[in-house]
Amino acid sequence: MPVPEPHRDHVDGFRLRVRATPTSLAPFREGLRDWLHRLPLSPADVFDVVLACSECLTLVIEERRRQVALVVEVRAGLEDDRLVVVTRGYGLWHESHAEPCEEPLALSLIRALMDSVEWERHPDGQTITLVRYIRRA
Repeated sequence: MPVPEPHRDHVDGFRLRVRATPTSLAPFREGLRDWLHRLPLSPADVFDVVLACSECLTLVIEERRRQVALVVEVRAGLEDDRLVVVTRGYGLWHESHAEPCEEPLALSLIRALMDSVEWERHPDGQTITLVRYIRRA
């Protein structure tokens, strides 16, 4: 299945829905980077956000032990001085997946790059919300 082009309503919004496979990562990074370059962000902010979001998408896709995501939707937008990126994985999830485990190293990297990280589990997948306060370039 080909990866769809990112949906862009206007400069303040980005949306992409892809199959939860590793081949979706490169088109996602490219589309997000293109959208971010249209915003008043510094190149360093763009780099950090793309890296954090790429790691986030990788976590959702490659959570092999749980086989959670089948489809992933990423939405991003500016809310005042905050860039908010929501990664929503749709797939299979069960209470048995909530076993305690070590936090993935990638999540530590994401936390270092973003100002806020929230991870929620749902009966049909998971949502990771990333927030970065922006300094207008």
